[in-house]
Amino acid sequence: MSRAFQQLNIHAHQNRHSTSPQYVDLFACEELKAAVIYMPPGSEGEWHVHENSHELFDVVEGEGIFCIEDREFIGAPGKSVLVPAGVRHKLHNRSQQRWTVRVTFQERIYPRHIGKLIVRAIRKRLGIV
Repeated sequence: MSRAFQQLNIHAHQNRHSTSPQYVDLFACEELKAAVIYMPPGSEGEWHVHENSHELFDVVEGEGIFCIEDREFIGAPGKSVLVPAGVRHKLHNRSQQRWTVRVTFQERIYPRHIGKLIVRAIRKRLGIV
């Protein structure tokens, strides 16, 4: 059975002339998916919550602020920030430079998902995509 492997250049998707944040999907594989967020200088995301997904943010370039509930964390290159499912958060680029952040989502698995997981496992075993 062959598997599809992907190699991506996250910088190929950005519009350097955009004045609003850009969100670009990179990949999705079962409960794991990733995207890249390009935050122009001075841009800010909306407060939001992902009830069923944990998020791991990795700063690629630039510097911005992770606002998580009532706390703020500086996000500089090489920094990672984990936001568990159900936690209110937003991103804010207060700098004069573009801020690039990769985000990886991991869906939480609940007992009610067992049927879906079993069907998917059987389909994979039989080579049905």
